[in-house]
Amino acid sequence: MQNMLTWDDADEIADVLRRRFPDSDPATVSDLEIARWTREIPTLVGEPAHGGGAGAQVAAIRAAWAAG
Repeated sequence: MQNMLTWDDADEIADVLRRRFPDSDPATVSDLEIARWTREIPTLVGEPAHGGGAGAQVAAIRAAWAAG
């Protein structure tokens, strides 16, 4: 069984996105696209935080992805 991910697992989500979209530059991918791609991860459970928390979660995913 694969480990389930939540929206707070920025490093692990970034690893998945890096493998799924190797030619994408996280600096040029929109927040909405990162959120959509994150929702498509089969092992993701839960919903993003409400309000400004969702933006912070996407920003953390982007930063982890860029740090690669």
